[in-house]
Amino acid sequence: MTQINQHYITKDEFAALGFDDVADFDKLANRAKIAIDLYTNGFYSHTNFERDIAYRKSAVKLAMAFQIAYLDVSGITTADDKQALSSVAIGRTSISYANSQGKAGQQFNLSLDAENVLKQAGFSLIVGVDYDR
Repeated sequence: MTQINQHYITKDEFAALGFDDVADFDKLANRAKIAIDLYTNGFYSHTNFERDIAYRKSAVKLAMAFQIAYLDVSGITTADDKQALSSVAIGRTSISYANSQGKAGQQFNLSLDAENVLKQAGFSLIVGVDYDR
């Protein structure tokens, strides 16, 4: 296995993508990495991230940034946390999870933005193919 303990993105890269600074970046990055690794079915446990194609690496970095920001703003760090809540209000923003079970990323507590970026890079094929008949 290659580079098991990587975050895919640094704090400087996170800021360079235009995201606001977050408290406890490393903790949130660890949780974001778990969600992305689950969604991609552990793709980078057998593929070297640093040697992967630039487009896919950029997509994973952006998905990580979206996920870190989502975890920071929502405070929901696990799929269990998300399932326990039917909705949450943050300031003037209200988030309802009543209809979110249909998306593959929602079972891993992946933000919709992160899931869309990963799908665009081709990772939806990893989650969406079921050969069991």
